[in-house]
Amino acid sequence: MLIKFNNFKNGIHPFTFETKVEELGIQDNFIGKVLLNCEMDKSSTQIVINCNLIVNAKQVCDRCLFEFETEFKSNFKNIYFITHSKSDEQEDDNGIYYLSPDDDKIDLTNDAIENAVLTIPMKVLCKEDCKGICLVCGVNKNETDCNCAIDTGSSVWEPLLKLKGKLN
Repeated sequence: MLIKFNNFKNGIHPFTFETKVEELGIQDNFIGKVLLNCEMDKSSTQIVINCNLIVNAKQVCDRCLFEFETEFKSNFKNIYFITHSKSDEQEDDNGIYYLSPDDDKIDLTNDAIENAVLTIPMKVLCKEDCKGICLVCGVNKNETDCNCAIDTGSSVWEPLLKLKGKLN
């Protein structure tokens, strides 16, 4: 996912990259291809790259353990300043980078990998209103209703409930 930017005039230029997840080394979490649509806005002193990332993943629902495929989307922006002095200017984690006038390429591979991994939610659900599995019989409640009675009371609280009855 390289852009050789010195071949382009100042202005806005679109780019599309399509790569297999195996080539990026993220096949453990994702399937198929990674699609990266970018727009480079180049001037004589800076380059701004806006990217839209689309990647597919095979997930397992945290509530019902159903395996499903889903599409994740992410947007990110990188700003590259072309500077003659590289003294104390460092790259930071906010998408701001510094290039010397001798640089002629920008590699978006690591940014694509990082943003793909960040799209995975902390709690994976097959659908927003997933009912999960029955704690008694283990049936998927999204597919079948069960008549299991779930005892929500706990014997831990029984002595306190008896004490409460005596105080009233």
